[in-house]
Amino acid sequence: MKKVVIYSSDEEWMIPFISSPDEFQILVTGQPSFSGTADCVLISQSYAGNHCTEFIAQLKQLRIPCAVVTFDRNIDNQEYLLQCGADDVITLPICTELLKKRIHALTDMPVHSDEEMTFTAFDRIMESNQGNGSFIVAEHDFMNIYRFVSRLLERLDQKAQMIIFNFASEEGPFMESDQILHFLKIVQTTLRRGDISCAYARQVLVILMGADEDGGNGVAKRVISTFDAHYNMDESCQVTYQMREINKVSEFHSEK
Repeated sequence: MKKVVIYSSDEEWMIPFISSPDEFQILVTGQPSFSGTADCVLISQSYAGNHCTEFIAQLKQLRIPCAVVTFDRNIDNQEYLLQCGADDVITLPICTELLKKRIHALTDMPVHSDEEMTFTAFDRIMESNQGNGSFIVAEHDFMNIYRFVSRLLERLDQKAQMIIFNFASEEGPFMESDQILHFLKIVQTTLRRGDISCAYARQVLVILMGADEDGGNGVAKRVISTFDAHYNMDESCQVTYQMREINKVSEFHSEK
């Protein structure tokens, strides 16, 4: 699930978008401090005002794609924002589905910068990557990280477990999508900083670094029980999981 940060006040254009968070993890903030883990940032020009350019520059340093959302359809304004480094200018009004497509395109594009890469750029990312819990990434990033972990384990005397959590709700797919977002919150706070997680369609994928089979089963059951206690007290959503050690291709362990 892609993490989208919106720097804005409570504006009407956001309401349909943030009311259906089935594809994105959305954070609306009025504080111009952006996390290095965001997949993209939307900046409201009407809210940021004259500070737009400095926010864009900050995001370029963090290598985070950004778009300015504006009611100003003037071509000169669009050219100005692009010259300042914005990766896209989204003019309003815009329908929710088109906005989603623009965000998907934004998060998939490489970030260009005139600044040469130095260790200082990575220091900024480290400083902005504080916090506890698992590292939540987008779907395409998760697949690449899985490949990297698989290669890494070939050289290290360690194990890692891959867990796939599956959801089935009596109230149908819409409720499942909502429950998955709640489940991700539990995963992020329950697991360790070195673990990786991702929402994938109607599933949640997790990589547990340094875990054996017993440890992995214990973690999976603890996450599910915590989710049930906080968000699934009526047990309307059934969560099951499958687990397999990474680099093993024929065996997996399945539990409710």
